[in-house]
Amino acid sequence: MTLALTAAFLLAYRLEQNIAYAFDITPRQLVTLDTVPANALTQMFAPALHASGDHLVATLVWVVPFGYFCERRRPWPDYVGFVVVAGFLTTTLVPTLFVVLGVAPGLGIGGSGVAHALVGREAAARLQSLPEWRSLSRVEAGILAVAVLGLALNLLGFLNPPARASVVGHATGLVVGVIAGVGERYVSVSGG
Repeated sequence: MTLALTAAFLLAYRLEQNIAYAFDITPRQLVTLDTVPANALTQMFAPALHASGDHLVATLVWVVPFGYFCERRRPWPDYVGFVVVAGFLTTTLVPTLFVVLGVAPGLGIGGSGVAHALVGREAAARLQSLPEWRSLSRVEAGILAVAVLGLALNLLGFLNPPARASVVGHATGLVVGVIAGVGERYVSVSGG
């Protein structure tokens, strides 16, 4: 599933580039067009869109390993459902609530909110096994260390966020991920 998600991000970005080329604008200008049809399409496909190649690479750096870790541990319906819900919450619902409250949430597009959610979920789920750390295999201990390091790096990213980054979307992703990581011990969409 992580491979399919990666392919979807890459294909969506390529499609963005092609459409932007046809209109003689950059992909960032395309996803920030201020027209009703463009805004509607941007909001509908927001989790798969990326404003630049840098944004796409920064997302995939986190999605590929942490998506794979989650995929190894959970049934695929849980994984797919989580990615869809995290994508909707981080790019559409929560940023819209901030706009309604009069706060600018930043550019709410891209899978970076999903990436933050995957990191948060993995760290929270793996930290629950910390009391049994002596019985963890080397692989499991390594994954736990990578997950905690990833969580720490994502939290440090809030101290000096990149320009125009959706801090709201990233923070929402981390919160959704941590809640899902803690809750996955108790709930499974697939019943497995």
